[in-house]
Amino acid sequence: MNSRQLEYFLAVAHELNFTKAAESMYVSQTAVTQQIKALEEQLGVSLFERTKKKVVLTPAGKVFLQEASSILNRIDTAVERTREASSGVIGSLEIGFSVGIGNTGLAEKIQAFNEKYPNIAMKFTNQSPSMLLKMLKNGDLDLVLMPMFEERYYQNVEVRRLSTERMSAVFPRTHVLAQKPYVTRADLKDENLILACTPESEIGEDKRIIETFWKRGYHPNVVAKIEDVETILLMLSANMGVTILPSYLSIPLQSRGRLVSVPFGGPEDTIDIIAAWMPQTENPSLEKILPFLEENQ
Repeated sequence: MNSRQLEYFLAVAHELNFTKAAESMYVSQTAVTQQIKALEEQLGVSLFERTKKKVVLTPAGKVFLQEASSILNRIDTAVERTREASSGVIGSLEIGFSVGIGNTGLAEKIQAFNEKYPNIAMKFTNQSPSMLLKMLKNGDLDLVLMPMFEERYYQNVEVRRLSTERMSAVFPRTHVLAQKPYVTRADLKDENLILACTPESEIGEDKRIIETFWKRGYHPNVVAKIEDVETILLMLSANMGVTILPSYLSIPLQSRGRLVSVPFGGPEDTIDIIAAWMPQTENPSLEKILPFLEENQ
């Protein structure tokens, strides 16, 4: 049994006339008759009652009509979905992201992508930058959204810049520096710094921040490196120190009332947000989402 036989059967069932069915299929009546006969032999039943005056479906033929229509519809659907999957319109994406990335405008872009391609399922994983790169290289993730660190961490990885975010210092509202329009590393060289970190991570913001002080000839007074952001906020609110965060993390903290975010003044005090993926990836849905992430960058 093949799809062509089913198509011939449906044509005859619709026309109840072998000649008209053959004309609708642009084949000879003999071809239709032979295929219907072969189909009936395979099924072991008669599908049509044939007389000189008319052709009618047998009870078995009526049942087969419903099933044949369903089979052909499923075949058409399978072909369409397979083609869509090949082009990336249907599929799935495993996306990893670091904390706060949604505040950079990426959440709205992902929403627009989801509305355009609702049949591409997205699964999100929140991890440290170091773990995200490890999962990406192991094939556990299709795409990573994270801050850009030193280029050596991205060997054999495709990287595309999505946005540039300013770094900010976060102070208790009563701190003397909280009223300044911007701050410098010199302003913070004697402050108690409480930095966010990821334990046992090779890369992270805490390491980058310390290096920026060293490059300016300062030795920062880091009093604590803490993984839990809520603990950092509690310590800041208790006037136990200050912290440095990207603006997409620091600005939302001002809603806490007791904290103030002040940007750094230097043009170099920024951090790039990137999309990263493996160049050998064969997931066609990846090519669909990248233009959305880059839009209006």
